[in-house]
Amino acid sequence: MLNLELILADIIKFGAKYAKAFELEEVEFDNKFREYCKENLCGHYGTNWMCPPGVGEIEDLKKEVMNFKKGIIYQTIHPVKNIRDRAETDVIRDKHNNFTKELTENLREKYIDLEFFPMGAGPCELCTTCGYLKGEKCIYPQKAISSAEAYGINLGSLLKSCGLQFNYSDDSLAYVGVLLIK
Repeated sequence: MLNLELILADIIKFGAKYAKAFELEEVEFDNKFREYCKENLCGHYGTNWMCPPGVGEIEDLKKEVMNFKKGIIYQTIHPVKNIRDRAETDVIRDKHNNFTKELTENLREKYIDLEFFPMGAGPCELCTTCGYLKGEKCIYPQKAISSAEAYGINLGSLLKSCGLQFNYSDDSLAYVGVLLIK
């Protein structure tokens, strides 16, 4: 049985600063995020099954998302020495993604009758070289994590509809994750 209050409490206990449930109808999909991906500022466009274009078309991904019953958006907040230092912020992003992986494993063990689909920040980095580059299927489809932006999800809009803010400052950096549940 889906008890969102228990799951939200578990996410906070696990270490998220904020967690809020949302209805999937609140999710705004927008192709403009794909345009950002195509700029390839992160260097992962076209290199990874969980990033565009490998992850799929937004319309197909939207259908996948809408097959779930509920969503939860959460934030992890981390201290940062220099918010403009890409190497430092990448390490923090990796901490957030590790949090997402561990959280998802924890919830899957505790709520065995539910299915959880996590979305992290940035590219999936489970493998040193993704099978996408070799023309091979993903070898960890149950562990691979895409980002909400790769799915075309407008996180700013979703945060706002959930009454949350994107929190960051000169000395802290926030990352947002999404969990879909059925």
